Amino acid sequence: MMRLGKIGFLWGELNQKYELVSYHDDGQTHHVIAFFEKHREGYDMRTVGDRFFQDDDAWIVGKHAMMFLEEVFRKETEDA
Repeated sequence: MMRLGKIGFLWGELNQKYELVSYHDDGQTHHVIAFFEKHREGYDMRTVGDRFFQDDDAWIVGKHAMMFLEEVFRKETEDA
């Protein structure tokens, strides 16, 4: 998991997708602000409403999450 401030990047067990989440003040609970979906050309990020735009750290974590997932995808396609 990657985290900056209240924004985290993790594997969501419920949705079975990578997610960008915003943690509540308790630091334990969170809500999803974006999903990362894998397709045949790589990953796409799908935001949930305007939640993604409510925290500047979401841009930073989202960018690094996409870079990570694209590298994972590249490695998987090379190994296939």
